[in-house]
Amino acid sequence: MQDIRPGISGAAYTPVMSGRPPVGEHWVPENPDGSGWAEVDWASAIRGSRYHYRHGDPAPDAEGQRSPWYRVVTRLETPNLHAPHENSYWVPASSLSDFLAELTLAGGDEQIWHIEACPQPPPQARVSEIE
Repeated sequence: MQDIRPGISGAAYTPVMSGRPPVGEHWVPENPDGSGWAEVDWASAIRGSRYHYRHGDPAPDAEGQRSPWYRVVTRLETPNLHAPHENSYWVPASSLSDFLAELTLAGGDEQIWHIEACPQPPPQARVSEIE
């Protein structure tokens, strides 16, 4: 299998089947534990700042360490409303990525305001029906 890497004119490479990138494929971490800081260098609202990276745990272990639920607060402010609205959605961890993608693509004027971990949603949210 051969692929042409964007940004490297005419350079072909074969992906390594071991799961490890070829030498030189990724940066060398700043710290011996594999962590460090890197520039946000892709098209982003925060381009020019830095993000922190580290080695993550295997997916099953990482899943067990995160909150079971997240409260996603959105803000809706348009001339059609008599007052700004803040809406709270309680989302199971397993659906968080999909929910955020859906909200980003189809939310219209509703903007993500903040996201916080929570141990469980209030009973009024009736989310036990979607677990």
